[in-house]
Amino acid sequence: MRTAKKSTPTDDSVNPPWVKPFSIERIGAVIKFLPILEGINPEDLERMVKPPVQKEDNLEIGRFEYHPAVYEFMQACYDNGLVRPFDWPARARKGRRYMSDPSLVASARLTTCIKLITASLRYERFCDGHLGEVIKSGHIAAILRRLKKLADARLETTKAD
Repeated sequence: MRTAKKSTPTDDSVNPPWVKPFSIERIGAVIKFLPILEGINPEDLERMVKPPVQKEDNLEIGRFEYHPAVYEFMQACYDNGLVRPFDWPARARKGRRYMSDPSLVASARLTTCIKLITASLRYERFCDGHLGEVIKSGHIAAILRRLKKLADARLETTKAD
């Protein structure tokens, strides 16, 4: 008699080894940027860097350069697993709803907050200046405040146990 062989995925797409589990410490490493990002003067948040030489046959428009704390925030999000693989372009409409309605962010679940951060950081790779806009609008601060509230609630639950 022949036994059925279980199929195993050829890659680790379900749970890649580089995906780090959530923890209060990892979330805390990103939450600490809330007062830092809010304290940056909007004029100091970003600046357009022009290309060094404009040639007649090349059109170069320049790029945004952010305050060093923004790059540190981005790196902390990646280092601590707050950037996750998911189909973020497919969720763009839902993401825009969260961007336009702070009350949605204020009641968002942890996974939603992670998806919002992921989408903002991924959009920045394709739309230079996006991250600066969501920081200036207060959207990133709202997400970080919600993450702090979720982390604090988790700590309180842990203390009660």
